[in-house]
Amino acid sequence: MDLDTFGEILWYAIPFTPIITIPIAWRLIKTKWYYRILIGLIFSLILSTILYSVSLSICFRDGMGPG
Repeated sequence: MDLDTFGEILWYAIPFTPIITIPIAWRLIKTKWYYRILIGLIFSLILSTILYSVSLSICFRDGMGPG
């Protein structure tokens, strides 16, 4: 798997971060249910931003595209 494929996987993983992070926050944080969801959404926003920046830096490392 080359680096472009890894960047593409990260790009497509961005919308699925709330599906992963909200259940993790639900299990780890023992507060009211709306705080769990809010913290899970904040965590997914941070994770989505990290995935976005990494995938764009992979995409534009040598210009646009592999050629």
